[in-house]
Amino acid sequence: MELFLLMVLAHVIADFILQGPRVAAGKCRGLPRAYLLHYSGHFFALALLTHPYFSPATVLLWFALPAAHLLLDWLKNRFFSPDHPADAIIFVLDQALHLLLIFMAWQWTNPPLCRPVVSFYRRLLAPAVSAHLHTASILLTAVVYGFVIWGGAVLVRKVLDLETLRLPESGETAGKFGDTRQAGRYIGMLERALILTLALDSAFTSIAFVFTAKSIARYKELENRDFAEYYLVGTLLSTLLAILGGLLLRAALPAA
Repeated sequence: MELFLLMVLAHVIADFILQGPRVAAGKCRGLPRAYLLHYSGHFFALALLTHPYFSPATVLLWFALPAAHLLLDWLKNRFFSPDHPADAIIFVLDQALHLLLIFMAWQWTNPPLCRPVVSFYRRLLAPAVSAHLHTASILLTAVVYGFVIWGGAVLVRKVLDLETLRLPESGETAGKFGDTRQAGRYIGMLERALILTLALDSAFTSIAFVFTAKSIARYKELENRDFAEYYLVGTLLSTLLAILGGLLLRAALPAA
């Protein structure tokens, strides 16, 4: 199970953290350089995280899994444009297919730990690592936080880019809300991290504090109906993702 979680974590890092907007836009335009950069990110993230399982099958996995990932991305970009009305649903289905691909690759390889590599890390980290450390729990927590914080940023943006919610981009209104997208992305990431942590700790009443603090910061802008709808949908979706992530972790992690 640890290998599977490491593979998923590598996917999260490469797909959401290492892949910038320029690379994503370049892939949509079919630029080979963008696909090569994305392949490199997946290759290095996967190799770095799974090298304790070093074996011929694992090395083959480092090359084959990113290639299969890019094939799925190419097919998605070939048949669906970023302006598709169901882009948010397509994104969710695309991520589900990637996770299924990772699961199938894990079932196919599933090599044992490489003893020389493990022995090296044990000698290096033994004094600093607790014997009661639950590796699978740490990896699962990192995966859920990664999907909720960074993956959630992509999903929320795709929902807010729907025609019915999109803010005007020209004239006086555009100048007023020009920085909303960039600031909102980082605010939303911090918001989901806080809410996920509170939900994991069963401190659900404290979530209202996060929601209230964010509303106070946007108080004057909420007088505009278009912005109020835009803000409310984004905030509620962001909160829902974080709470679901917290509930998932509470159910999956062993009781302390």
